[in-house]
Amino acid sequence: MRAQVTLTPTESKKLLAKGVASMPIVRKALQKGMVVIHPSSTSLFLVEELTGKRPEGVWVCGIVFPKGMCISYERQQSTYLKPPDLGRKHDPGQFPFTWVLQKGLFQTGIPLRSLLDKMGKEDVYVKGANAIDPEGRVGVLYATKGAGTIAKVIAASKRKGFPILLPIGTEKLIPGSLLKAAKAASRERTDVAMGIPVGLIPVPGQAITEVEAIHLCSGAESVVISTGGLAGAEGATSLVIQGTAEKVNRALAVIRSCKGATLPPVHPTDCSICFYPTCHYRGKNVNEAGTVVQQPGPLF
Repeated sequence: MRAQVTLTPTESKKLLAKGVASMPIVRKALQKGMVVIHPSSTSLFLVEELTGKRPEGVWVCGIVFPKGMCISYERQQSTYLKPPDLGRKHDPGQFPFTWVLQKGLFQTGIPLRSLLDKMGKEDVYVKGANAIDPEGRVGVLYATKGAGTIAKVIAASKRKGFPILLPIGTEKLIPGSLLKAAKAASRERTDVAMGIPVGLIPVPGQAITEVEAIHLCSGAESVVISTGGLAGAEGATSLVIQGTAEKVNRALAVIRSCKGATLPPVHPTDCSICFYPTCHYRGKNVNEAGTVVQQPGPLF
């Protein structure tokens, strides 16, 4: 049996979450260890899939807005409404917004360093990603010195042996090598940026795209045949699903349950009152197109 389907980026995120939730290593970690999840739009669906409820508070940190690289309104409100203490070193190990599931208990507010210290081989870390290349290499954008929280996670994973799962939609496929892209991206050597200058770090982990998610949920095989669209389908992924009638119908049932998926409203940040230390828009009046708006002077 063969079927053709189309998923918007948000619908794909929900499918990816269902795929991750059905992975044996995740099911095992839920019973015997910890599932540690970095907040993101895909991760929001994963927590909802695993707990039946959407988490509250900061659910996404870095965002690509039309005006450029930015942070979420909630992240801005929590940290960046006052000038930073320039004498204090930024510590990603204190990141407090990670979600944790352990033996049926959902928690947040625990510093990342404490979680990584406790993690072992039976635990898993889930992180939404920003780029995947044709070879399947996955990268994450970062905006702080030393590659932020993801560098801490990579180091702990190598030391302690827990896997990093990287759900990522094919809308984020980049042309060419991720290694070349990571070398070109440099937050410290960028002279002009639309918003926050970022770097790109390759992450050694397991990528889960729509293709893997469909197989995990149904056993069916699938092939991406196009991306893109209009009228709300910008970035959409269209696939052909193949297999026995039982497997394809199972896949269709999962995909239909993802159709119409929505995310919470995303509010633009106010650059004029934001003190993100490296942002090129910091303290300026910037519209959604990334244009610095001049304040009108006095009439007389």
